[in-house]
Amino acid sequence: MKKKKNEYKPQRHKKIIRNIISVVGTLLLAYVFIVIGYSVAKPFGEIGEIEVKPMESVSYSDDNENTELKNSEENVKAYWLKEKDIESIEDLEGLINVIGKDYNMVVVPLKIEGGKLNFSSSYDEAILADVCNDIDLSTIYDTIKSKGYTPVASINSMHDNLYPNTSKNSGFLVNSTKDLWRDSQNETGKPWLNPASKETKQYLSAITGEIATAGFKYIICTDMEYPDFSRDALDDIGGIVTETDRYLDLVDNINNMSQIAEGKGSDIWLELSAKEILEGKSEVFYKPTTLSTQKYVLKIDISEFNGKIKIDGKDVDFSKMTLGEKINTICTEIEKIIYKSSFIPEVYSTALNMNQKLEVEKVFEELGYDSYIFKNK
Repeated sequence: MKKKKNEYKPQRHKKIIRNIISVVGTLLLAYVFIVIGYSVAKPFGEIGEIEVKPMESVSYSDDNENTELKNSEENVKAYWLKEKDIESIEDLEGLINVIGKDYNMVVVPLKIEGGKLNFSSSYDEAILADVCNDIDLSTIYDTIKSKGYTPVASINSMHDNLYPNTSKNSGFLVNSTKDLWRDSQNETGKPWLNPASKETKQYLSAITGEIATAGFKYIICTDMEYPDFSRDALDDIGGIVTETDRYLDLVDNINNMSQIAEGKGSDIWLELSAKEILEGKSEVFYKPTTLSTQKYVLKIDISEFNGKIKIDGKDVDFSKMTLGEKINTICTEIEKIIYKSSFIPEVYSTALNMNQKLEVEKVFEELGYDSYIFKNK
């Protein structure tokens, strides 16, 4: 008997074809999902990368922000304008126009010795004390910026003879009479801000806040010190200035200012006298670990280095040194006390000629300083 043809053979072929089609379809579907999935997932991955890098050093949102960032990373080559009244923008422009292109920063004195403010403060206490002029901080900032420099501010802290006349409790008081203490007994006598006073701390913090809010990235605090009291003055004022820990009130003031500035995106730099540091007489620097400032500005007053100074128990004679030798000796000795990276040398002198300036810059280069400040008396 003849065997029947296998009727199911063609059906097996159909099943194989269907299986092949099914596999191919699955692969195609998987491919589609992969492609679509990747195209969707990639942007989310990129978003995730941006979110986990919030502190990247480049901002794309604003050209001014890019400029500020670039300037903040530059080495400091600063020219410090003289402490004087700046009554108008024309005055300020006149001072800036003679600086030249050797600098990238200009330090403008916004609170000067004596207590005058070179800007129009919105702080009620400053307005009542009549210590302001009519120039907006933003105008000062923009004027310096328009000349191609990074604006830096300075605040003369305790040499303030004006504010205590309005806010009596911000000054030193005579124990017996509760009158303001003045630095001489005649009509020329002036009051000073008292570092221990709550009013003083509020006043300096308020001024710091205004300046930081205006965009000044760096603010240099100067003259954080007590007056040179006589013996009688110490007796008249009493414990507040005779206690051995009175330096802590200086520290409190600078730390308060630093905290306010940092909260508004600025840094406080504290100016220190090179001579006082070398002689161990800088009161605010008595315990450096208590200070929270970002940087020190080392004031090298050339006029103070014309004779012998006792440094670390030895007499160092500056009288026969050249200007460059003086700068070299001072900075080398300071480095034994303050980390080199923690301070910026400031040369404070009558106007230096070009050769003297080049001599100083050469010493800084040899010592490895990439930042410095020049300030004329």
